[in-house]
Amino acid sequence: MHNLRRMLVLVALALLIAPLVVNAPLFDPDEGLHAAIAQEMVQRGDYVTPTFLGQPFLDKPILFFWAEALSLRLFGDREFAVRLPPLLFGLAGMLSVSLLGGALFGQASGLIAGIAYGTMLLPLGVSQVAVHDIGLIPFMCVACWCLVRVAAGGHVVRLGILAGLLLGLSILTKGLVGCVFAAIFAACLAARQREVLPRVFFALAIAGIISVLVAVPWYLAMEQAHPGYLHYYFIERHLEGYLTATQRHAGRPWWYYLPIVAGGALPWTAYLGVELNQWRQHSTRIMVWAWFLVGLLFLSMGESKLVTYALPVFPALALLVGDTVARRTLATLRTPFVLHAFFLIAIVAAGLFGLEWRYEAAPGWLWAVSGTVVVQVIASAWTAWRSPAEYPLPMWASGATIASLVVMMLVMRQAAAWMTARDLAMAFNAHGSLPSRVSVVDERIGSLVFYLAPPLRAQATAERLVEASFSEALARARMDQDDAIIAVRHRQIERFKQLSPALPEADEHAGTFAIFRAGTLKRALGP
Repeated sequence: MHNLRRMLVLVALALLIAPLVVNAPLFDPDEGLHAAIAQEMVQRGDYVTPTFLGQPFLDKPILFFWAEALSLRLFGDREFAVRLPPLLFGLAGMLSVSLLGGALFGQASGLIAGIAYGTMLLPLGVSQVAVHDIGLIPFMCVACWCLVRVAAGGHVVRLGILAGLLLGLSILTKGLVGCVFAAIFAACLAARQREVLPRVFFALAIAGIISVLVAVPWYLAMEQAHPGYLHYYFIERHLEGYLTATQRHAGRPWWYYLPIVAGGALPWTAYLGVELNQWRQHSTRIMVWAWFLVGLLFLSMGESKLVTYALPVFPALALLVGDTVARRTLATLRTPFVLHAFFLIAIVAAGLFGLEWRYEAAPGWLWAVSGTVVVQVIASAWTAWRSPAEYPLPMWASGATIASLVVMMLVMRQAAAWMTARDLAMAFNAHGSLPSRVSVVDERIGSLVFYLAPPLRAQATAERLVEASFSEALARARMDQDDAIIAVRHRQIERFKQLSPALPEADEHAGTFAIFRAGTLKRALGP
C-alpha cells in the first residue's frame, strides 16, 4: 500500500510539474479566451461579470474564472499563472477519484483508480489547458463519496451538507451537470442497496437545498446586473441546448461519445473488458458500470455534444480499471498489459507524426527523445512481463506514463506555435501601438488579447480586434485605414491566394503569422 501511495504522489507531481516546466504558450480557441477573461476580471476589478474586450461573457459560470483571476493576481500575467488552476483541479480530480474508489472497492483499488484517471488521455489533456470542465470532477466525486458514506451508516445531515457545498461549487463551475451525475450515482447506489434508499435520498435532498444556497447569490447578482441571464443560462443554454439543436455544438450523431470514451481512456482502455463475463459476481462493479452507462446515455441523448462534455463519465472508468488491476496480478492480465504498452507507444507516435503531418514542426531532437522513450517503454514492459512479482503493473504503468508524458508535453510545446497568437501580440508590443483594426483570419483572438502589453490592452475593443473569414477580412481591408492589418497563418496563405490571386507579399511576419497591411492590399488589389 505504501508503494501505491508513493506512486500516486509521483504521478501527481509529474502531471503538475511537467507542463509548467515545458511552459507552452496559451492555446486558442478556449484557453486563451478564458485566460483573457480572467485577466480582464483582475484589471477591471469586477468579480461578478466575466467580460471579454468589455463585453459580458455569459456562457460559463464564475468559479473557474475566480481561480484563474486569483492565480493571475498572485503570479502575474504569465502562462504559469493560467495553467496552475487547471493542473491543481486535475490533481484534485485524481485524489477525489482515489477517495471514492477507496470507499467503494478498498484503498488499493482507489489509489490505482486515481493514477488511472490522472493518466487517461482525455482527463490528462483537459487538465493541461485552462478550461472549466476539469474543475467539475473533484466536486462531483467527493459529493458521491459523501453518498457512499451515508449508505455505509454515516451521519446523514453532516454528509448531506458537505455534499451540498460541493455540488453548489460544481454549479458555479459548470452548471447543473455535476448535480445530474451525482443524482445518477445516488440512484445506482440505492438500486444496489435498496435498504439505504431513504438515507441516500434524504442526504441528496439536503445536498440539493444546500447547493442552491451556495450557488444562488452569484446567479442572482448576475440576473440583477444582466436581466434575463437566468433564462439564458438555464433555459437556453441548459434545457434548450440539451433538447434542441440550438447550440453551435449540435448536430452530432448519437454515437459521438463512443470513440471519445474509448480513445480518451487510453492507455487503460483494454482493462475495461476484463471480467465482463463475471459481472454478476461483483455488485459494486455493476453499480459503477451502471453509473457510467446511464451517464453516457444521458450525454448521448443531448443535442449539444462536445469532447470535453464526456469528462464526467471518466471517474467511473477509472474506478473500474483500479478495481481490476488491484484484484489481479500482471500474470493474469497479459493481454491488457500488452495492449497498454502498445497504446503508450502509439500515443507517442501519433503525437509525433500528427505534429509533422499537421504543422511540419517535428525537429530531429524530438524524434530522438521520442525514440528513446519508446525504447524505454518496451524495455520496462519486457522486464515487467518477465518478473511481474518484482515489477508490479501499477509501478510499470506509472514509470512508463511519466516518460510518455514528457514526450507529449514537448509535442504540445512544438504545436503551440500554431495554436497561439502570442507572437502576433509580441509584434504589436514591439511596435508600441495597436493598428486601427486587426482582422485575424479563421482564428480565435483570446491569446492575442491576453499577451498584449497593458497600454495596448487598454486600447483593445471588440471592434478593433476581430475574428474574420478570408472574404470578410478582404472586404474590411478595402474600407479600413491603411494601418489596419490582416493576420493569416502561414499554412493558410495558399487558401488566401485562391481568393485573391493578386495578393502581395506579406508586410511582416510574426511567428507563424503573416501580416498584411490594408494600405498594401489596396494598392495591390485595386478598387
